[in-house]
Amino acid sequence: MGLGYKGDTGHHHTIGENIDGMKNDYPINDGYFGSKSDNKDNRVRHIESSDPSTTAKDFYDRIANGGIEKEIMDKSGKIKGATAKMADGSIVTWRNVSNSDGSPAVDINISKTSASGGLKLQKIHFIKG
Repeated sequence: MGLGYKGDTGHHHTIGENIDGMKNDYPINDGYFGSKSDNKDNRVRHIESSDPSTTAKDFYDRIANGGIEKEIMDKSGKIKGATAKMADGSIVTWRNVSNSDGSPAVDINISKTSASGGLKLQKIHFIKG
C-alpha cells in the first residue's frame, strides 16, 4: 500500500461518500450494518456469508475507499489487517482474524467524525452462513 488514497480515488473520501454505493449489498438498519449478534452490546454485528474472509475484505475495501490506509502487521511481519482514516475523521479497521472470536472483522469508529453518513459506532464480524 503506497502513498495516496485507497483505491487511487484522487481525493480523500468521507465515510458518507462510500456508504451509498454499499447499501444494496450491505443494508443499513438504524445506523448499523448486518444483524445484532448474541452479545448484549448492540454495536457488535454479524454479516453472514459463504466466504466470510472475502466478504469482509470486500466490505472494508468499499467503505474505506479514498481513505489514508496503513497496514497492520503481526510480530512476524505478516499483514493481519489494515486501517483507513477518512476525510471526516472516521476510522475503519479490517482484521482478517478478530481477537474475540477468530472471525474476520471490520470496526467502524465514527467517534471523531464530522459527518458519519448516519452510521453508528460498530464492530462487524463476518461469519459463515
